[in-house]
Amino acid sequence: MEILEELRALQRDLTDLGDAVAVTLLERAERCFLAWEMEKGERFLEQALSRVQESIREPPVSGVARHSP
Repeated sequence: MEILEELRALQRDLTDLGDAVAVTLLERAERCFLAWEMEKGERFLEQALSRVQESIREPPVSGVARHSP
């Protein structure tokens, strides 16, 4: 059950960061693990982690456009 606790903690962190897609993928992974669908759960977990890694590499997007003079 430790992995479920870790998934839930990660979901809370990603919710705070505003990454709804990664949170949804983690929720799907959790449901799969609870249903003993391990391979399917692992795929969702990998997709969520991949998304998080991509968002870390990307610079934050500002709502204000900056123009050079």
